[in-house]
Amino acid sequence: MDQEKLVIVTGASRGIGFFITQELLKKGFKIHMIADQEKRLKEAQIKLKQHGNVVYSVLNLSAREQIKDFCDQWKQEIFGLVNNAGRWAEERIDEPDKNTWDPIMKLNVEGPYFLTKGLQRWIVDNGRIINIASQLGTSGRAGMGAYAASKHAVIGLTRCWALELGTRAITVNAVCPGWINTESNQVEIKEWAEKEGLSLEDKIKEIADPLTLHRFIEPEEVASLVGFLIGSTGSGITGQVYEIK
Repeated sequence: MDQEKLVIVTGASRGIGFFITQELLKKGFKIHMIADQEKRLKEAQIKLKQHGNVVYSVLNLSAREQIKDFCDQWKQEIFGLVNNAGRWAEERIDEPDKNTWDPIMKLNVEGPYFLTKGLQRWIVDNGRIINIASQLGTSGRAGMGAYAASKHAVIGLTRCWALELGTRAITVNAVCPGWINTESNQVEIKEWAEKEGLSLEDKIKEIADPLTLHRFIEPEEVASLVGFLIGSTGSGITGQVYEIK
């Protein structure tokens, strides 16, 4: 068990981040959750506290000054950092500008970059950094240029940080989920289905059928992989990119 080891998880109040937090608490880690809405953080903390020691900070990871202030005030050793917070939006290159590029890049790339840069001195030797990228960080999809570019960047950062922090035995890896069965994805797919005159079940089947496993991945499966990489089992793994789809 890892009762004395602290892990920071961003985007921890819902979706994949919530399940990562839950998995790590069950493994005995202390968790410091970060997200931008206190109401959701409080709700998550109430649900998760049965599993262990969990606290939170409200932080907008799109705001560089907020990140700097948070890092300047931090005074505690960290074992692990999970950069999970992110956003996506659709916009094709041949469409009018929808202002998707800057918000996506600020949260998905600048957020983890400046948070990790500010906190790395507090990460202990033999610590862990896990960046949650995406299947689109290794491929592409029409209409997802900004998001795919941001996740390609996250993978690039992962490989660079692994080299830079290897002298301290800090491992840095990326996890790249495909379609995940989360509440936010269900809401988005329901909107697509309504626009196309399809049932939610038919739209999900349309998306899932071409996938390798012909189904969505459960968030617990992503959390399990993160738990493996953060645990002692991941001590010799670094600079790697894991697709889970």
